[in-house]
Amino acid sequence: MTQNPQNIESLQSEIESLKVQLEDANSIIDAIREGEVDALVLQKDGQPQIYSIESADYTYRVLIEKFGEGALSISEDGLILYCNDYFSKLIGVAASKITGNYLQSYMDNPAELQALQTALVSGTSKGEAVFNGSNRKIYAYISLTDLHPNVPAIGVVITDLTEKIKHEEALVQYQNKLEMKVNELHLTNANLEQFIHVVSHDIKEPLRKILTYTAHLGNARTELFTDGEIRNLKVINVSALRLNSLVDDLVKYAFSATVDQNNAPIALRKVVQEVTDDLEITIAEYEAEIKAGQLPIINASKVQMRQLFANLISNAIKYSRENVSPTITITSETVPNEDRVSEIREWHKITLKDNGIGMEPSHLNKIFTIFQRLHLRNEYSGNGIGLAICKKIMENHHGKIEVESAINEGSTFSLYFPITK
Repeated sequence: MTQNPQNIESLQSEIESLKVQLEDANSIIDAIREGEVDALVLQKDGQPQIYSIESADYTYRVLIEKFGEGALSISEDGLILYCNDYFSKLIGVAASKITGNYLQSYMDNPAELQALQTALVSGTSKGEAVFNGSNRKIYAYISLTDLHPNVPAIGVVITDLTEKIKHEEALVQYQNKLEMKVNELHLTNANLEQFIHVVSHDIKEPLRKILTYTAHLGNARTELFTDGEIRNLKVINVSALRLNSLVDDLVKYAFSATVDQNNAPIALRKVVQEVTDDLEITIAEYEAEIKAGQLPIINASKVQMRQLFANLISNAIKYSRENVSPTITITSETVPNEDRVSEIREWHKITLKDNGIGMEPSHLNKIFTIFQRLHLRNEYSGNGIGLAICKKIMENHHGKIEVESAINEGSTFSLYFPITK
């Protein structure tokens, strides 16, 4: 078949053009291999796109140098081929002196590296190791990655755990100190219980004898004493009664200072009812009225809750206005905790409002202090311990107590119990 000269010439032209393109492509590939090309411009859908080559490699090298962890490449026998600046500073040796040495020579236990390399058969190998720096031990987390077949080496990343270990050790020391404090607290509580026993028994027993014999002498043998001596006996009797009352209150305060570990769900409405029943005679004597609404169930000590409400209700009755029947209103609501730092988000707020004599606003910061009295003893009985006990009980339950008052307008006590979820 006779070839058309024009076709042969066209084919030869295409072949020459392809040869030129092939030579250009080979030149680009050679330039890439020799690191002489920064970027390529390729046409895609008629639009030129730039692909960086050398600059990307440069960015990678800078990244490794600025890496916040030690980065190395080692041979299969542990010879260090490269290390970044971070590892150099970590060890405290110049990078130029590290390269060419064996990684095992910097490890506290060289056998650990062999174990990590053996584990590479199943993928990336990870573990903990101790390195010997120029002047300190370095606790580190080490990760090995096999770079074969692309690069005949093993990549190593080392994370410094020294500060983490120090923090953990400091935490252990703190926990040990805390345990010691807890043990000391248990010992203190045991001593407190012993003290309470001494107070309630060894002191009150002589007091009972004093009261018994002074009453006997004053009532049965009056003919043996002058009027002045009878008055002295009455003074002794009154003082002994006051001391006996003070001992009782101190024992109550001591018990309130002890945190009850046997807290359980307590229905406060039932507690108020029990306290009201206990105070039945006093309530009848003063013609008092107790109005209690719906109250929550909280996790608390039943004994201390009875102490708390008994003190507050009896106080409200005792400090009533003359010729005015005491009225105590007890209500409950849920309120948010305004202290954003605290983990407590909400409170059960229990309010006890009375119509009694009230207090001067300037005195409100004193009433929760032990032995603090706002009235003379001949005006109102008591030792100034009741509200201090209330404050301590609320602290035992991670709560707080607040008061608002005005003279001749009554007082409002607010109890805040944390809501636990």
